[in-house]
Amino acid sequence: MLTYEKKPDSAIAEIVVDGKITDEEMNAVMTAMKADLDKGGRLKLLEDIRSFEGMEPAAFFKDPRFGLSMMKGVSHVALVTDATWLRAVAETFGFVSPVQIKVFERARINEARAWLEAGV
Repeated sequence: MLTYEKKPDSAIAEIVVDGKITDEEMNAVMTAMKADLDKGGRLKLLEDIRSFEGMEPAAFFKDPRFGLSMMKGVSHVALVTDATWLRAVAETFGFVSPVQIKVFERARINEARAWLEAGV
């Protein structure tokens, strides 16, 4: 499952991953996020990775292209996960990314939200 939610009066959007990501879910998230990015301003993302069981092939090949194109519209990413390998990938990517990335354990999701709200 992959979902995307953003309140109209906020710059913070939340993406939840819980299980396997389908092509249909990826299309819906990409469409919603693109619409928010097209409104101008920069987004702050909370990525809540509850569990990750892979992606359908069509969704997998869309993700890298979309991820790179949206980077210029995102200022902060709070990655919330207990998966050690995802933490390592995010921390490594943070060294070369123009986006501020911070990793939080799932038990600290409210701290992640507060970090995004305070981010300048």
